[in-house]
Amino acid sequence: MEFLEHSSTFYYIIIDLEGRYAYVNDYFLQKFGFVASELIGSNFSNSVHPDDAERCNQVAYQLIMNPEKVIPIDVRKPDKLGGYFWTVWEFSVAKDAEGQPTGIRCIGFDITSAQKARKDLETYTQRLEKLMKLEQHKKTNVKNTLATLPDEVKDSLIGIFGLMQVFNFEDYQDDFNKVVIERLAEYSEILDKLIFE
Repeated sequence: MEFLEHSSTFYYIIIDLEGRYAYVNDYFLQKFGFVASELIGSNFSNSVHPDDAERCNQVAYQLIMNPEKVIPIDVRKPDKLGGYFWTVWEFSVAKDAEGQPTGIRCIGFDITSAQKARKDLETYTQRLEKLMKLEQHKKTNVKNTLATLPDEVKDSLIGIFGLMQVFNFEDYQDDFNKVVIERLAEYSEILDKLIFE
């Protein structure tokens, strides 16, 4: 465990059976030492989100009942600005030389950036889904409107589409006619998609 004591990536702490900090590595102390004037001996609940404290207690209880298990848990830890870091931990039972439980050993690391990226992706996905639904709704409205058009109008549109397909663009190469014909082709294609797709 010496590498954990000096790690600059992993938090390593031991919580005694009363829920107080018995040991914290330097990395944990640097990041969360501000929560108490003296971290060792203070209750762990001072340095977790209130909603996560009871979950930690439940995991500790499960470990005392099953001391050979290792249980993962994610825990929000406070930052100096009043917000929270996201961290993930593995809890296991700490034992003395006789094999008796002395507390809970906790090894964790920060996942705040990954959690933020996940939330950003969720937000982006939700926005995209809303836009796609809105676009589909608009398309459906247009189709419903076009479906009510008289047959003469529909036949005329079909005739325009057909003429655009056989039109010889090479005969009209001056700039003005070229722009007009290109726009007609674009609008024709849009109408074609709206009506027949």
